[in-house]
Amino acid sequence: MKNRVPSLFSSILRGYLWVIALLALGASAVMLTTFRSAFRERAVDDLTRSAWALVPLVQISFQDSDSFNLDSMVNAIAIEMKARITVINRDGLVSADSENSPLEMDNHRTRVEVIAAFNGIPGHSIRFSETLGREMLYTAVPVFSGDSIIAVVRTSQFFDSYSAEMNSVLQRVFYIILASVGFAVLSGWIISRRIALPMSNLADVADRVRRGDLGARVAPGHTREHNSLAVSMNGTLAENERLISDLSQSNGRNRAILQSMHEGVAVVSANSRLTIMNDSFRDLFKIVDVAGEPPPEIKQILHGARGINSSGMVEYQGKVVSWASAEVENFKDRVFSFRDVSREIKLSEIKRDFAVNVSHELRTPLTAIKGYAETLKEDACGQSLKYIDVILRNTDRLIALVKDIQILSEVETDGRALSIEPVPVDLLLESVIPLFEPRAREKGLSLRFIQDKPGLTALADRYRVEQVLVNLIDNAVKYTDAGGIEVRVSSRGRIIVFAVSDTGRGIPEEHHERIFERFFVVDRSRSRTMGGTGLGLAISKHIVEAHGGTISVNSTPGMGSIFLFTLPAGD
Repeated sequence: MKNRVPSLFSSILRGYLWVIALLALGASAVMLTTFRSAFRERAVDDLTRSAWALVPLVQISFQDSDSFNLDSMVNAIAIEMKARITVINRDGLVSADSENSPLEMDNHRTRVEVIAAFNGIPGHSIRFSETLGREMLYTAVPVFSGDSIIAVVRTSQFFDSYSAEMNSVLQRVFYIILASVGFAVLSGWIISRRIALPMSNLADVADRVRRGDLGARVAPGHTREHNSLAVSMNGTLAENERLISDLSQSNGRNRAILQSMHEGVAVVSANSRLTIMNDSFRDLFKIVDVAGEPPPEIKQILHGARGINSSGMVEYQGKVVSWASAEVENFKDRVFSFRDVSREIKLSEIKRDFAVNVSHELRTPLTAIKGYAETLKEDACGQSLKYIDVILRNTDRLIALVKDIQILSEVETDGRALSIEPVPVDLLLESVIPLFEPRAREKGLSLRFIQDKPGLTALADRYRVEQVLVNLIDNAVKYTDAGGIEVRVSSRGRIIVFAVSDTGRGIPEEHHERIFERFFVVDRSRSRTMGGTGLGLAISKHIVEAHGGTISVNSTPGMGSIFLFTLPAGD
């Protein structure tokens, strides 16, 4: 449907035309009224002066009682004056008239102008003459004889004779008004165009920008306000052009990144519509068509993910696919990444099986070596005894390493379920802390347990959590030369927090991120001397995370360390 909203130019011009028309009509009405009143007053003055000029002649005629001479005189003067003259006596009867016979005329005593004249003041009126059948202008003046009024002299003319003259003047005035209106209309058209043209240019530039012409700019105008608007709009357009250019580059860069990624990436809108997917996503799930649909099991993940971040694993056609999702802030869209981890899982299983098999195979010969070495030690002496002690020390280290490898393999096995049950914290620590009290006393260290709130209970596998405590307290005793070790347990809502702190040498900050990696040790020479395997913290991390908790370290060299781990509360 065609847009019928008027343009700015036509709206302004229409307003000007209405104002001009109203002013022209008002001026015409005022001038018509003014000219009509002025012409009437002039005509009344002319006829009144003429009537006063006849008064002396009428006085003489009435004194001589010569009505015939009065009538002849009135006719002669009327021809010269081009006006009608009527003389009316005191009784209202017409004594003389320049147009009709006095005997045929009615009594004029009731005429408005005659009444005024008999009252001693000049009178006038405009009315239709029944005698002549035309509109007439009448004036009347009294004729005095002493102090009494003996007659009235009335002069009259056809009013349309004045109207013709007035119309001639009004016609010229009309032409002047018409010319003024034409000039005003032209001026209004020019002014309207000067006002509307810059706005039209602004609208044109906006339309060009809407159609993609980002280089469109507003030309300077004729006014300071328009120039200020043009500068502001051009600045905004330039900034928008830069932002759109940057956005286009960013979109192109993001598109290239998506296509170069080995992981499959998909974006789902707030209304669960798949909006973006890269080539790796299509290849992973064998989507041939660009607008194709993912498999049902993948579609269920795309439409069912909840929360800010979520992740999981899914099997698809014999492959194990790991996925993760994150919500786009403020837009409610969700970004998914998919990766085929089948090979990694297979390698992990191979490594785990290898570690388990090697550990199992090593335990028997290591036990035999240790037994034979202990037997030889009974009869050894001198240098041989020293060699046998080295053999026994390293055999114990290997046995501990094999044991830790087996434990790590067990906690890493996905199919191994934890035996979760409510476990009193007191019971946990009472079974662990006594194991280290002799070593602590031997090194002159204090070892204490603090529970912020009595009766705390954790939902945990008691055996595995004891392993975590053993590993952390064992490390604290090993690497603390003076001071003491403190085990503090507190509750934070539905979480139980364990804190194992010591006053040992501490851990440099650059090692904090790697401290929970398998076989990582801060000081290898000291660890080797103390029999450490580098697996204790890795085992602890796996156990804690299997319970749904977290483990972290806060340490400053020379000030000691604090290891924190959390477990679900049991009450």
